[in-house]
Amino acid sequence: MIGLLLIDAAAGLAFLAGFHLAFRRKAARRWLAAIKVGSPAAGRSGEQGPALQNKDDEAAPVFLMLGVMVMAFAFTAATFANLIAYYSANSPN
Repeated sequence: MIGLLLIDAAAGLAFLAGFHLAFRRKAARRWLAAIKVGSPAAGRSGEQGPALQNKDDEAAPVFLMLGVMVMAFAFTAATFANLIAYYSANSPN
């Protein structure tokens, strides 16, 4: 049961990350920049690079597809884990 809760929590976090990658690209780019630099204050700076200034850049469709795929994977993983746990708990063995 604890394993199922961990899988569901990980799937929930992956779903939220996918949502942010797909539909909140500016926030996701700030987070990725902060992770890349290694300090949390790096993502909060007032200066924005050319990739953040141009809203219709070439990477927007890539972020959209990646985010939707991460959301679909997280949903599928959580669904199958819950189905396996449900049917294994109700099996006669």
